[in-house]
Amino acid sequence: MSNTQPVAPDQQLALADVQRQLARYEEAFNKLQQQPEVPDDDFIDLRELWHMLVRRRWTIVITAGVILVATMIATAMMTPIFRATTVVQIEREPGKVLEFQDVTAEESASSRDFYQTQYELLQSRTLARRVIDQLGLQDVPQEEPGALAGVIAGLKGFLFGREEPGEELPPDLEKVFLDNLTVQPVSNSRLVRLHYDSPDREQAALIANTIAGAYVDMNLERRFEASTYAKSFLEDRIKQVRADLEDSEQALVAYTQSRGIINQEDKQAILMEKLKEMNRALVATESERIAAESQYQEMLTASPAGLADALNSQVVQSLKDRRTALQAQYQEQLKIFKPDYPKMQQLQQQIDQIEAEMAQEIDNIREGIRIRYQAKLREEAKLAESIGVTRQEILQLNERSTDFQTLKREVDTNRELYDGLLQRMKEVGVAAGVSNNNISVVDPAEIPRNKHKPKTLLNLVLALVLGSFAGAALAFLFEMLDDTVKNSADLEKLASKPVLGVIPLLSARDDPGGERLALQSFLEPTSGLSEAYRSMRTALMFATSEGAPRIMHFTSAGPGEGKTTTAVNMAINLAQTGSTVLLLDGDLRNPSLHKVFSRPNDNGLTNYLSGDAEPARITQRVGIDNLFLVTAGPQAPNPAELLHGARMLDLAALAAKRFDYVVIDGPPLLGLADALLLADVSKATLLVAAAGQARNGAVEAALKRLQHTRANVLGTVLTKLDLNKASYGYGGSYDYAYSYNYGAEGASRATG
Repeated sequence: MSNTQPVAPDQQLALADVQRQLARYEEAFNKLQQQPEVPDDDFIDLRELWHMLVRRRWTIVITAGVILVATMIATAMMTPIFRATTVVQIEREPGKVLEFQDVTAEESASSRDFYQTQYELLQSRTLARRVIDQLGLQDVPQEEPGALAGVIAGLKGFLFGREEPGEELPPDLEKVFLDNLTVQPVSNSRLVRLHYDSPDREQAALIANTIAGAYVDMNLERRFEASTYAKSFLEDRIKQVRADLEDSEQALVAYTQSRGIINQEDKQAILMEKLKEMNRALVATESERIAAESQYQEMLTASPAGLADALNSQVVQSLKDRRTALQAQYQEQLKIFKPDYPKMQQLQQQIDQIEAEMAQEIDNIREGIRIRYQAKLREEAKLAESIGVTRQEILQLNERSTDFQTLKREVDTNRELYDGLLQRMKEVGVAAGVSNNNISVVDPAEIPRNKHKPKTLLNLVLALVLGSFAGAALAFLFEMLDDTVKNSADLEKLASKPVLGVIPLLSARDDPGGERLALQSFLEPTSGLSEAYRSMRTALMFATSEGAPRIMHFTSAGPGEGKTTTAVNMAINLAQTGSTVLLLDGDLRNPSLHKVFSRPNDNGLTNYLSGDAEPARITQRVGIDNLFLVTAGPQAPNPAELLHGARMLDLAALAAKRFDYVVIDGPPLLGLADALLLADVSKATLLVAAAGQARNGAVEAALKRLQHTRANVLGTVLTKLDLNKASYGYGGSYDYAYSYNYGAEGASRATG
């Protein structure tokens, strides 16, 4: 049977336009295929992550809702807690009333551990026990645990084991007390906030104020106890030091009496001063002796008239002047008188007398130099002798006073120690009476008006945030565990074959009963499903160099993935182009095409394969132009043996001659050999996979079976794609006006 019905002119123009557009898309795609592919293993597709979250939105919403409701219930079951706050000021050291040094250690300005020590003291068990005893909290009956606390206790007992009845211990009041106490230092200040939490608002304020007061009292008591201990210690030490001082003084007195020492220190000081003076005198005498010796040596070598002392002597100089005058007068008179003249003799006698006096005076000067030199020698010898005697006396005194100095130093040391201890004891006694403290209460705690916790709004916000994160984590987990094919990209990557068609999932509103699904392309040609199959038809036109395959076989990895619907709609779309199409039901185990077209199944493929009928007898019209149907026929006990025979090859060859296209609806691949036999007689096989249903392992196994039989797997078809969950969609609505444009886009994507 050949194609005798002409194609309408308007359909020819539309088809030509679509072919030109698809040619451009195919050319662009071929250029993209020639470019080297860049691996993007490290690339994180944020858009894909967003679409995944959108697909799993109900998981996130339900998880967040459950956590939010659980938080609301838990918050409602919690006992309201009230917080009272008191503010305390802590100084490093108290104000100085006295200039005495305190007994307790003073903190330097650079000490970092002072305030940390105070914070630990505020949280000490000693202070807690003091407040508990002061307020009688040990006698207050313990509050019954709430329902939530009971659930938590039961869970702990289940996980960690329950205690035996005999092992129950009394409650640790200090631990409970400290768990409710919070110490909060105020940054960049010397203030500390003390918070106490309690179900009773009045009790919270009372305990907060009591803690501050007890802390102040404890600090004062600590200082007073330190002063008391220091005073007691000093008194004991003073008694011992006083006894040591008395013993040392008695030993010193006994020693001085036995040695006859009155005041050895003064005597030694006098001798030392005397020795210093004699040393200075000896130095001066040595200088004078050296000068005298120099004059004496000069006297021995120089002439009497040239002696320096004689020349400097006024007496000698006066005598020389008189002699000069007389000699001048004698020379003057010698001009008149002779030397024998009495007056001349008298002048000569006077001159001789003066020279005799000069000689006598020079002799006296020489004798004086000798006497002075000898005197300095004797004086130097005497001083050296006296110095030696004094030094020996000092050494003897030091030798005698060694024990005396030892005893005296011991007395002085004991006296200084005794005076210091006595002075310190008096200071401690005065300082102990000063009640100045470095800790003061700034703001006493008031009775709180509002509850501190639970904070309902904050808990709900945190529950919503954490629930959203937990839901997102679950969504990622489910997405990782979900190994189904989700979109065309997954299918193309898995099969390494182009996706020739992406078929959307119809809602119940579009096809309430599901009977019209397979005939959508005929009954509703403007629907989205029809547009998708037209796009797939166009992609098949350009799938090979010869156009669409003459014999195409549709199969799937498992049942219920839409291969029958795809085969029927594709046959209808091919028939709508004016081509004659034979739709063959190859699923001999579970045939369905006779139900789709409401045709009898008395004579079908099994009749022909078993030799009971001819091809013309089993071919039926279905009421659609150019479309013919061959049903499966009565169920045979051996479908695989029938399909493996030569008659199936003959039928395929005959159908290819009589019809433009032969569409075979085959059975699933896994577990059956029927689909492999049909793939062998077909020109091309198309693997149908349902989005969200077909598993990756099943698709891979199906492709491997087809590859082992050397079947020509032309491409794949993704069916039942939920557009609301997919990473891309077809838009909110479809109409006939842009059906061809959509088909062109779908063809370009499918061939890609």
